[in-house]
Amino acid sequence: MSTRPPVVEIIDPIQVDALRKQIPPQRLLIAAGMWETARVMLQGTLTQQHPEWSVERLNREIARRMCHRDIRSLYE
Repeated sequence: MSTRPPVVEIIDPIQVDALRKQIPPQRLLIAAGMWETARVMLQGTLTQQHPEWSVERLNREIARRMCHRDIRSLYE
């Protein structure tokens, strides 16, 4: 499997201004939505790649990838 080089995207100044005007709870809701979207996308990908995995195994792998660490201690 090849590793894709990082991609740097420039945010439009109008978008930056709109984000700065939001109150913290609004920004937190956006971040939570992005996190959930990433989780759903990863779940779909892993389900297709590993249809034999149990729901528990699938959730463990999703958590590991999204936390960027080994999360075994959370399940013991």
